[in-house]
Amino acid sequence: MVNKEIMKVFSIKRYNLPLVGVNIVFWFMLIIQPFLFRYNGPSTTFSDNFFYRILFNNLVLAVIFYLNAYCFFPLYFKKRSWLTYLLFLVLTCVIAYFLMKYVSTDVFPSKRKWKKSPFTDIFAFFFILGISCSYRIIVDYFKTEKYASEKETENLKTELSFLRSQVSPHFMFNVLNNLVSLARKKSDKMEPALLQLSSLLRYMLYEGNQGKIALNQELNYIKGYIDLQKLRFGDDVEIDFTVNGEVDGFMLEPMILIPFVENAFKHGMGTLESPKILISLLVENNTLTFEVENEIAPIGESKDDSSGIGLINTKRRLTLLYKNSHWLTVNSENQKYKVQLKLKMHD
Repeated sequence: MVNKEIMKVFSIKRYNLPLVGVNIVFWFMLIIQPFLFRYNGPSTTFSDNFFYRILFNNLVLAVIFYLNAYCFFPLYFKKRSWLTYLLFLVLTCVIAYFLMKYVSTDVFPSKRKWKKSPFTDIFAFFFILGISCSYRIIVDYFKTEKYASEKETENLKTELSFLRSQVSPHFMFNVLNNLVSLARKKSDKMEPALLQLSSLLRYMLYEGNQGKIALNQELNYIKGYIDLQKLRFGDDVEIDFTVNGEVDGFMLEPMILIPFVENAFKHGMGTLESPKILISLLVENNTLTFEVENEIAPIGESKDDSSGIGLINTKRRLTLLYKNSHWLTVNSENQKYKVQLKLKMHD
């Protein structure tokens, strides 16, 4: 169990390569700095042993730094095994102290007798351990933030996939109602309606699952849906659909506009003798303005009182995909229902 924990801690895949690179450069410069900036003045001469001792001491401090940062601190301190953590630190520092003392006296001895206080090494240990703990806390903080951000992004992707999966059944439910109406009338328009439905389904299956599509594709889909509705209602409904501005070259999320049109047909027919639906799209200054207006029957006289999921679904998708770049207003007064969507287009 302990071996698995240690392997997990030292797994190189868990760490950011730029961070590893910065650590390597920092400690390499610190360890060899006695040789980079060595100074032998007229009155001061340092032996090679002096530089070797500094190099070895810095190397030992680097080992203590990483043992604490990547082993002792995550395995014991963060799991609140503070006594075990303290014992490992003391044991490591004691071994390091006697090892440094042995190297200084027997391997690279000094020609002069220096009176070095043991508190100098103790202070160095405390300092490097403090820096090591701070480093580890900062690294863990950024890892936690990165993980939270990735988790939030993944959750949003999952929610968007779920919302998109709801669009198709909702659309099919509305269209099949239209076909049922035509079937009851034994209308000759049944075959063209099925062909039109086939075209719309092709769009939903292939373009509807893409991340971004051309605005023209969405407009063609809306026109196809309107044509399908005309097959059902014929001259019983007046539809005015206008498109202005430069729509070429703009991209947007698929099936983000159609729910507003569906809603107009679903709730705009009611018991009105000659309902009218106005649909307009304008692209200007890199902003799309989409408006849908329909008359509504007096309260209690609508043929379809079901609320559906279309608009709720679309509002949530707009919030997720265009958080700070869309403005949606809905007004219902004087038996008229009007939706206006302003969308900052994504190039």
